Amino acid sequence: MNAHTDLIDRYFDAWNETDGARRRELIAATWAADADYRDPLLAGAGHDGIDAMIRAVHERFPHHTFRRTTEVDGFANRLRFSWELTTPAGEAIVKGSDFGVVDAHGRLQAVTGFLDQVPAAA
Repeated sequence: MNAHTDLIDRYFDAWNETDGARRRELIAATWAADADYRDPLLAGAGHDGIDAMIRAVHERFPHHTFRRTTEVDGFANRLRFSWELTTPAGEAIVKGSDFGVVDAHGRLQAVTGFLDQVPAAA
């Protein structure tokens, strides 16, 4: 286990938290106040933007769960890991890889996500 694993596990806890107050606590403990998240479909800036982005994913994919599928690889203040979004039945419907930058306080400053597998258009 490396120094970034706990941070990324908390990152997934925030993504999976459906209680708004608890999710905002997790975001504050995980992300820098001026943090930025970007992937081909989503973007969120600051704690409020990240919370709104996660809330929108919960609305679009109710009862789905994100989980880390690789170890967290990192050096200095850089890290990477892969993940999947699973249905309530456990089927992975989206897979991706994220790259992050950690600030001096051990919080995520920036995350850039890449989608490795997405559902075919209906």
